[in-house]
Amino acid sequence: MEKKGVKIDPDFLDKKSKEFSLYLEKLEKDIIQLAGEGFNISSPLQLSKILFEKLALPTKGIKKTKNGYSTGQKELEKLKDYHPIIAKIEEFREYSKLKNTYIDALPKLADKNNRIHSTFNQDITSTGRLSSTNPNLQNIPIRSELGRQIRQGFISDNNNVIISADYSQFELRLAAALSNDTGLINSFKNNEDIHSKTASEMFNIPLDEVSKDQRRAAKVINFGVLYGMSAHRLASELGTNYYEAKHFIDNYFNSRKPIADFIQKTLLKAEQEGYVETFYGRQRPTPDIKSSNFIIRETAKRAAANMPIQGTEADLMKRAMIKIHKKITKTGLGDQILQIHDSILIESPKENAAKIAEILKYEMENIAPELPINLKVDINIGQNWLDI
Repeated sequence: MEKKGVKIDPDFLDKKSKEFSLYLEKLEKDIIQLAGEGFNISSPLQLSKILFEKLALPTKGIKKTKNGYSTGQKELEKLKDYHPIIAKIEEFREYSKLKNTYIDALPKLADKNNRIHSTFNQDITSTGRLSSTNPNLQNIPIRSELGRQIRQGFISDNNNVIISADYSQFELRLAAALSNDTGLINSFKNNEDIHSKTASEMFNIPLDEVSKDQRRAAKVINFGVLYGMSAHRLASELGTNYYEAKHFIDNYFNSRKPIADFIQKTLLKAEQEGYVETFYGRQRPTPDIKSSNFIIRETAKRAAANMPIQGTEADLMKRAMIKIHKKITKTGLGDQILQIHDSILIESPKENAAKIAEILKYEMENIAPELPINLKVDINIGQNWLDI
């Protein structure tokens, strides 16, 4: 992957850079007009003075730093309903970050063939996942519509396509397997909508009566509890209060008791034996779980609880990459160009795409027959990264 690299379209990124520059100029004018005076929007100190002294926005619940009130993202969120300048500042920050971090930076890192060669690290993450540096290609935005546009700048060579193979609900399936949650395992085998099923069990209502909001709550919890999500964090994610969020989590663990038991058993192992391990026995030491510092101890607990699941996922992904190297790269069908957590990207001639898709789906779905769960892989094919 490092040798092959990923191709970018410098003309597309140059065009985007100009678009973003013009829009940033407009946003800057709007913000200065709303502020009533000129200032450096990128300066937290100057921004703080504008918001809390000039515009006199409320400071209750706003974090204070040695230089004044904080203007971090979480603090701005609390002020959204008080003044239209907040939305403009958030937009200005998003455009600036995307332009500086990706749009303007990526072309400078490309070789003469417009390909970027990231470095993939085997042993930086504590779970064993691959990480990417110089540049980090696993961090290209996906959540916002604006961020996703950048992916259009990652392209295939002439007459080539990019094929994406993405494990569906990988961690949740592994949590079901490692905890031997037979109810969840059967739901996956029957291709049921896991989030609706969880909502039905959590709220004790028939499946066909689950609302969109209830399904969303179940989805957030389904993934959040694997990372030790607190009731405070869940309340923030769902826009509800602490007690309701805690009630959701309690209901979840009542309906998913095997997962709750598995997490407790993992934490006990971390405390008593000083390590946790993946399904295949790869260990991670957990010395901080006995720290006298509450914050360090709680952080260690969350990391310990998630490591067997995310670590097993990393083990399986690397095993899949080796199979794909043998079946696709070595046979000359195509090249692995990227691996991003649950997905693998292949670049290949268009005529090989259908054959590669077939190999990817079979090899990745059957990578761990010893696990009591069916793995599911979604395949997408396109000319650029946004298409897939």
